[in-house]
Amino acid sequence: MKRKPVMIRIALFAVAFLAAAGAQAQVYKCVDAAGKVVYTQDPCPANMKSDTMTRNRPSAPAAPPADPSADKTDKTDKADKAAKGDAAKSAAPKTAAEQEQAFRKRQQDQAKAAKESEQKSAEAQRKGENCRSAKERLTQFEIGGRMSRINAQGERYYLEDAQIEQEKARARAEVALHCN
Repeated sequence: MKRKPVMIRIALFAVAFLAAAGAQAQVYKCVDAAGKVVYTQDPCPANMKSDTMTRNRPSAPAAPPADPSADKTDKTDKADKAAKGDAAKSAAPKTAAEQEQAFRKRQQDQAKAAKESEQKSAEAQRKGENCRSAKERLTQFEIGGRMSRINAQGERYYLEDAQIEQEKARARAEVALHCN
């Protein structure tokens, strides 16, 4: 009597093992119009480009096709092969250290670009302020009237016409310098 339940268990185990071996999950690689890649177990929507992936890996790498022009020793062929080799190296998966190094380089590049942008913005703001100030001084001299200054003793004195013309010429030169 004990044999029957053991046989049933073995049969159920064998069926479950075969079912599990055949039920390999399929992974879909979906690429949208913007180039964003999403991996999912569900089929891709109609508006996305899809590609299926399996977990099984080939036991041995595929042999490269025979190249009939392999006998050539021309320098251009060597350069082409070197370029293809470089492309293959860049397409190969990167190690964690290489990925970390590339990430840090991108961060440094972004920080450098942000700093340069900030400096350009500050320079443009400074230049705009200098231009506005020079235009205000020129406008004051062009309005006319009596212009006064304060001397070293703290006393007010009025500019003569020749001095006003000198100051006006200086203000025009500043406008030309800062407002181009």
